[in-house]
Amino acid sequence: MNLVLDIGNTNTKLAIFENNKMIDNQIVQVLSSDYLKKIMLRYPGISNLCFSNTSSPVNYIQDLCVEFKVKYHNVSYKDKLPIIIKYKTPDTLGPDRIALAIGASIKYPGNSLVIDLGTCITYDIILENIYLGGQISPGLTMRLSALNHYTHNLPKINFKKPNIDIGQNTQDSILVGVYEGIISEINSIIEKYKARYSNINIILTGGDKEIFKEKLQNINFIDSYLLMHGLNYIIASNESL
Repeated sequence: MNLVLDIGNTNTKLAIFENNKMIDNQIVQVLSSDYLKKIMLRYPGISNLCFSNTSSPVNYIQDLCVEFKVKYHNVSYKDKLPIIIKYKTPDTLGPDRIALAIGASIKYPGNSLVIDLGTCITYDIILENIYLGGQISPGLTMRLSALNHYTHNLPKINFKKPNIDIGQNTQDSILVGVYEGIISEINSIIEKYKARYSNINIILTGGDKEIFKEKLQNINFIDSYLLMHGLNYIIASNESL
């Protein structure tokens, strides 16, 4: 039984796999030692833990793994992976992007563009199990916060999907601009890569995908748990576990 963790900038996702089948998944805003310990007690069959961390260090994970005799692994480009990484600075490549690329290469063989709508929007290109790289841009909440932070007069607002395309007050203008800006960005990037690479799968994932999926073109797969499957595949392929 495997426990996988995706520790992100906004929240933490975890999943339990047994015989490569996901049997439980949860989302928590703040992962604590007590919470993780309860998971390990609830599933005493856990023998491996693999995690991706794009937030601050979480030191107690390794301590709990020692306590429960669970094999522990933090994702790295140095791992034995089922893909070849061609990134020029692999030491700067986020472990979440590695896991997404692995999930895509195994679940959707061939050429893939993975679009992850989270705190940031990431675009990752995988061609026949070779990871080339991609793009990173600000996510929805980050764009709204930046407009307030870097200006004197623009307000800080919470997102509400606009049902108009012309804002007639400042709040609506921000909402329409950010919402349609993201849609235009994603659709243009999809169009670019579909023209460049034949038979490319367009895979959508991430916490904000539900907000945008109806407006995006040429999406082949929507996969909420792609990253979790990628982490589970790393356990199977990495000899150090």
